[in-house]
Amino acid sequence: MANDKHLPVVQTDLDGGEPSCSPKIYVSNEEAALLSAMRDLHERSVELKKEMRDAEPERRSRLESEIEEMRAKWKDLATQREKAFIRKMVMLGHLPPTHPTE
Repeated sequence: MANDKHLPVVQTDLDGGEPSCSPKIYVSNEEAALLSAMRDLHERSVELKKEMRDAEPERRSRLESEIEEMRAKWKDLATQREKAFIRKMVMLGHLPPTHPTE
């Protein structure tokens, strides 16, 4: 999937503002699991960045390496999430079964 394509932004404030086509947003179990893993990675990266502020140079280097690994994992999870979204849209009939990005 090309880097310039992203999942659509979903309205987060469903109780106010502009009217929405759907009052609820449905996320598949696969998407929920991927989002949870992404959330865990984000929380861990925030912790590591705080640790880096006061870390000695050797420790800082290890933390930077760990953050780089986490970025690669995040990128992989984001790709998997986009594929899960497309699979869901195909199953719901919103996209053709032979969608070009599958």
